[in-house]
Amino acid sequence: MNSIAWGLTLGSFVPLFSHAAGMEKSDQSILAFLEPNHYVELSYAELYADVSGQLPQHEQFKQLGVEDFSTGNLVNNYHFVNATAKLQMAPQLSFGLIYDQPYGVDLSYEYRPQSFAGKQLLESGQFNFKSQNLSMLLGYQPSANWNIYAGGMYQQFEGELKVFGANYSAMSGYHAQLKQSSGHGWLAGLSYQIPEYAVKTAITYRSKINHQSAITEDVSAQALSIIPFAKTQITTPQSVNLDLQTGLTPSNILYGNLRWVNWKDFEIQPRQFGAVVKIAAEQYPELIKPFNLIDYNKDQWSAKLGLAHVFSQQWIATTDISWDSGNANPAGTLNPSDGFYALGLGALYNINPQSFISYGVKYFKFNKAKVSDLNANTSIVQNSTLSEVGHNDAFAHGIRVGYRF
Repeated sequence: MNSIAWGLTLGSFVPLFSHAAGMEKSDQSILAFLEPNHYVELSYAELYADVSGQLPQHEQFKQLGVEDFSTGNLVNNYHFVNATAKLQMAPQLSFGLIYDQPYGVDLSYEYRPQSFAGKQLLESGQFNFKSQNLSMLLGYQPSANWNIYAGGMYQQFEGELKVFGANYSAMSGYHAQLKQSSGHGWLAGLSYQIPEYAVKTAITYRSKINHQSAITEDVSAQALSIIPFAKTQITTPQSVNLDLQTGLTPSNILYGNLRWVNWKDFEIQPRQFGAVVKIAAEQYPELIKPFNLIDYNKDQWSAKLGLAHVFSQQWIATTDISWDSGNANPAGTLNPSDGFYALGLGALYNINPQSFISYGVKYFKFNKAKVSDLNANTSIVQNSTLSEVGHNDAFAHGIRVGYRF
């Protein structure tokens, strides 16, 4: 197998959608660390989404003269970068640094329809979280085929949630600001490779990471202070990645990925918000059950399968399909989608034997979150309900440059 195809599994690099399952924004790949010799790469990607829905209070809004019940686009465009540096310090010892932004959400909307009183704000929501992750890996290669690697992770996490409108019930006007926090974790994995046949396999485990987050909370600009202030623990999820690649013919390579993320155990429950929910549930047990501000019903599973074709010493093209299971949360303005199917196309150009540039595009068709699963006793507080989910797709593109030395 021609060595120019080695490492092409990242050639069609584009991002995952931030709310396909949980807050997933990156697949946290370590494949760049498995490149031979010394290697550095930088990736940049952008996503443009069109996701909307219909608010359910038609009769109530009609009395105000409102005829348009669409939320408009709920998802802001976003971009992010990944970077990797890998050094082969000795024939059997390698060291690497990987920077990525694994979790993020950027959803916001303002429902300001035309009414008898002109355009007025009836409802709004903002759900913004971002993270940064630095992985440090040490690899041991007992032979030309095996690579055993492990290392540590340093992660930063911060965010904000703000809601307004009758559909958010008693928590209308609630605002939570999560100050930047940091935490540490670890990762470990095993890789088997046969470069002459373009065979590459790797399985990687990343641990959960605990954050102690200082969260300020208020309702309509009035600070919440039901109980004494203390930091809130937020644990970002553990995950497992399985990467596969094999040559089919001298010019064609099959590649794929299977990923699991433990979103079911993730939650954000600010202390003051939790205290309000506890008091309400104790006073009105027949109406209100305890619930978290943010949580997810299921773990995430995702998969990718692709085919690469080597046209020449300079050009490689890739085509892949992807699937994401979603998290099974009900439909709302802060959760309009639940998983996706996607088609990606990419091209890699070898500038010279040491460097290359690649470009990829990807179209996402998102599954619509289920309206029928809405629970009126809880979901309206953290997530304005939707009677119908409308447009649900996105386009992404990304560029990657790499240098071997």
